[in-house]
Amino acid sequence: MTLFLLVAVPLVFGALCLVLPTSPLRMAALVAGAWAHLAVVIRSWPSVETPLRDDFLGLDPLGHLFLTLISALFAATSVYFVGYHRKRLISQRVFQACILALLSALSLLCISQHLGLLWVALESASLAVTPLIYFRLGPRALEATWKFLLMNSVGVALALLGIFCVAIATTCQRNPVALTIADLVRNAAQLDRTWLRVGFLLGLVGFGTKMGLAPLHSWKPDAYGEAPPPVAALMAGGMTLGAFAGLLRMFQVCAAAGLSAFAGSWLIVFGLISIGTAAVFIVGNNDYRRILAYTSVEHMGVLVVGVGLGSAGSYASMLHAMHNMLNKGAMFFLAGFIWRIYESNEIRAVRGTLIRSPLAGVLLLAALCATCGLPPFGMFFSELGIVLAAAQTGRWWVLGIFVLTLAVVFVGVMTALLPMVFGDLPENSSVSEAELPSHRWRRWTMLGAATALLALGFGLGAYQPHAVRDALARAADSVCRPQAEFVTLARTAEVQP
Repeated sequence: MTLFLLVAVPLVFGALCLVLPTSPLRMAALVAGAWAHLAVVIRSWPSVETPLRDDFLGLDPLGHLFLTLISALFAATSVYFVGYHRKRLISQRVFQACILALLSALSLLCISQHLGLLWVALESASLAVTPLIYFRLGPRALEATWKFLLMNSVGVALALLGIFCVAIATTCQRNPVALTIADLVRNAAQLDRTWLRVGFLLGLVGFGTKMGLAPLHSWKPDAYGEAPPPVAALMAGGMTLGAFAGLLRMFQVCAAAGLSAFAGSWLIVFGLISIGTAAVFIVGNNDYRRILAYTSVEHMGVLVVGVGLGSAGSYASMLHAMHNMLNKGAMFFLAGFIWRIYESNEIRAVRGTLIRSPLAGVLLLAALCATCGLPPFGMFFSELGIVLAAAQTGRWWVLGIFVLTLAVVFVGVMTALLPMVFGDLPENSSVSEAELPSHRWRRWTMLGAATALLALGFGLGAYQPHAVRDALARAADSVCRPQAEFVTLARTAEVQP
């Protein structure tokens, strides 16, 4: 029943958004739908268990962790939308219904234990988010939407081909093997390794495109730059987690078959390329929304590098995923507020935020520190964990490239965005609608959501409760446990006639 509610609750409230007659009622339905979903997720915490071999749906530790993070982000974003949304752009009915449809699709993705169903959920999420990118109805928004559709269609097609290759790898079995994660892992030692390798590489490129890994990341700066900042937050902290979950499912099967070294090496290569690409494009960029998009490319690279380093880095990767959701949500929330004040995405036009709006300036400074991995924010500890994992496994070249590219990103982001916090106000600066007394409630709603995410990120960086630590450890263990349990069996199968 819980699994059904996780998917159905957002759909029901999304349907209400389409039929309710007034804007306040539709906004109330959006907020209620997001928070009702979070309540169902909290209620599901005791239900986390290892799914059976024939289960198409199930709440395993990895899926449940990602589901919790996504639901929390949508709950915060629904509050932010109360102050952000305006009637003069696309239909409010369609906009809010698509947000809740996206939440439903991502929920289905997180609880999917069958590779085919997971692919369907990911494609549904892509279709739900497409109208949200076309929010401004202009030519640039149209271009960004088409680029998103084109490149992500290629990505999901390659991911589907990868799933087909995994299915072919099961045909060497005398007994039929379902495409459920549990059954694939259980029989991984007898699967055809060549087809598994091909399937993983196709899945890496396909799901990596959805994540925004380089070199197939070019849709990301345009989509994040043209979509409303809260929608960009949902994409950076929600859609990317869904694609990352799909990639981890493929990795689980390869690890169970004894191919963790092969899969991990490719993850490290794509991850380092992504971090390096972000470092190149951040330096000298004058659009703060596009800079945030490139930091998302960087953080996706950090995630896959951590998993590629094996059990030593998987926990750090799960920790990084959690803080990426919190930090990206806060950063894009603040980007939306800053745009309301200055009505520009250009860094040179945004100065003196501490003077113009002291609370927004303080929050922006804190969000920059969190995004760049300064202590005591959690990304410092996750990136430090990956550095230690690289040293522990003796991959010094990975450590060197990782630290160097992160340093370039840090300098580039801080050099570009710190002047937005400090400095003198631009000439001919005028008070915008967001700061008028009659619209003060908008300001507190938007900044309140960003404050909540930043406070949570700061708190979880300074102190990690046992329940959170246990959830992260179980999720990391579910990715690496097959490697420890099944690699011996896979080697035994190799020497058998």
